[in-house]
Amino acid sequence: MCGINGFNFNNNELIKIMNESINHRGPDQGGYYINNLVSLGMRRLSIIDLSEKGKQPMSNKTKDIWIIFNGEIYNFKELRKELEKEYKFNSNSDTEVIICAYEKWGFNCINKFNGMWAFCIYDKRNNLLFLSRDRFGKKPLYYCNKDGKFIFSSEIKAILKHNIKKELNKKAVSSFLSYRYVLGEETFFKDIFKLLPAHNLIYNLKEKKIEKIWEYWDVSINPKNFSEKEAKFVLDKTLNKSIDYRKISDVPLGVILSGGLDSSLVTAILAKQENKPINTFTVKFSEKGFDETYYAKIVANLYKTNHFEVLINSSNFLGLMKEYTKFKDEPIGVPNEIALYLLSKKIKENVTVVLSGEGADEIFDGYGRKFTSARDYEILKKIKNLKNAEKIYKNKFSSLYKKYNGKFFNSELEHFLHEYKYWTKEEKNFILKEDAKSDIEEIFKKYIEKFDIPYQQKISYLFIKLHLPGLLNRLDSSTMSCSVEGRAPFLDPFLVEFAFNLPSELKTKWNISEEEINNINETGDSLSEKKNISKYILKEIAKNYLPKKIINREKQGFPIPLDNWFKKDFMEISKQILLDKNSKIKNLVNQENLSKWIEKNKNKDIKRFGQKIWMLISLELWLREWFPEL
Repeated sequence: MCGINGFNFNNNELIKIMNESINHRGPDQGGYYINNLVSLGMRRLSIIDLSEKGKQPMSNKTKDIWIIFNGEIYNFKELRKELEKEYKFNSNSDTEVIICAYEKWGFNCINKFNGMWAFCIYDKRNNLLFLSRDRFGKKPLYYCNKDGKFIFSSEIKAILKHNIKKELNKKAVSSFLSYRYVLGEETFFKDIFKLLPAHNLIYNLKEKKIEKIWEYWDVSINPKNFSEKEAKFVLDKTLNKSIDYRKISDVPLGVILSGGLDSSLVTAILAKQENKPINTFTVKFSEKGFDETYYAKIVANLYKTNHFEVLINSSNFLGLMKEYTKFKDEPIGVPNEIALYLLSKKIKENVTVVLSGEGADEIFDGYGRKFTSARDYEILKKIKNLKNAEKIYKNKFSSLYKKYNGKFFNSELEHFLHEYKYWTKEEKNFILKEDAKSDIEEIFKKYIEKFDIPYQQKISYLFIKLHLPGLLNRLDSSTMSCSVEGRAPFLDPFLVEFAFNLPSELKTKWNISEEEINNINETGDSLSEKKNISKYILKEIAKNYLPKKIINREKQGFPIPLDNWFKKDFMEISKQILLDKNSKIKNLVNQENLSKWIEKNKNKDIKRFGQKIWMLISLELWLREWFPEL
């Protein structure tokens, strides 16, 4: 685990400066490889093979293949056994396995890997750089390709150490407000891009150009006709193996335990696999209804873990937010990321590797309201084609009529975006200045139209391809800012493929008949987790490990009491930050219209009001840190 940097020219001082800027990602060791064509650097957080032999940059025996690598290859021992028939290994590290795998299988070597990674291989034989990023985007990788210079890094701040024009990409603001992340390849910086998850890149050093970027993996459509009993057996076995893989470490490890189903299940399985107490870590909130430590303690006590808690509240929240913003390559998009940052500080005092429950909701249809809303759309589609559509909609399905303001939808995409967006297009058009407005809905269209599968499964696919990378960036940023490695057992590729292709009734189990589902006057919001069981199959195997109190809880999702804080404690300070004449956000937002929007909605029960105000503050604080010249 580390941070990597590089560029296509010789500059000894500049590669060292880049390395220093991401020292938090790897405080244990720094390394460089420089010749007349390339400069490669890395900062190492030692996890596997703590000896000198595990150092990077690492080369093959003939010194014509070099690698810098951020991540872990969990199946490296199996691959090593296969490769030992042809190669003699010098270390016990997974890094050397990647080198040998590349020599044997070329670019296709990545299809052999089960893990998380962002790496660059310098191939002197073929005069190229080969960059790759893992299937789900657990590890970040950014690049700038301009004026014959190709620069890449684990973090944008290192790329900015070069003499390139730092320019704000104002179009990124619209994506951030709607989706909490900048979707696609773009970033908040013009001319700096992400290598997307499951993508490879080849840079031709001789011709000084990107030769190829391609997607090497996607979820496959391969329906599983398992019985419930068979599915439970395979899932239990696969999840146990995934967690066992992610124990591979030469340093202590623990679990982020929220008290919800996913992290509790990871805790339980890991505790059963280990022969000594494991470490668990939980965030505590002062506000009633948001604190989950009661449930976390049930699991911690049941499995006799070494349990740690940190407290976050309105008094330390904004201070932590400003502190954490210094590490972020884009504004903080999810408020509980600040809680994860605080928790990571506590984790680092005790362990270096931590497991989490990320990914379970995406592959097991765990966002109950979002996935159950697929039923809303199907009903509206049927009503729309009836003779007295408006009358039936308004009278027979009055709850749906109220939820959607009498609106019908022309497509699954239109409905999904209505459910998924935070700031609506109308709200953004009202507060944003013209040059900050943009529409990136084409990205969603590409994915939602790719497969001919049920709408609910399409929602899962969209979450895996577009939502998950942002979620994983949150995990990486918060943990790595404190020199901690985060691992996500639910995102084992075999587990993802298995879960994605399960019958929908094993993921969302309805407790009412199909006739009732189609005729009941309720919305997906009110039906979710009351008339159906989300993540059904996961809850079934959890019965082998956890008490009913944990399994049958309604999903909370690591909540932060934003509406409480921003309608009370933070309302005045929010206005001061956002409406000040010297604010940075005034370059993007019409402050007069923003003031009107706040006054109009501050006393209403508007959906996500606190979240929306907080996102603007996050943007303002980030601009102050990264664009003070605005």
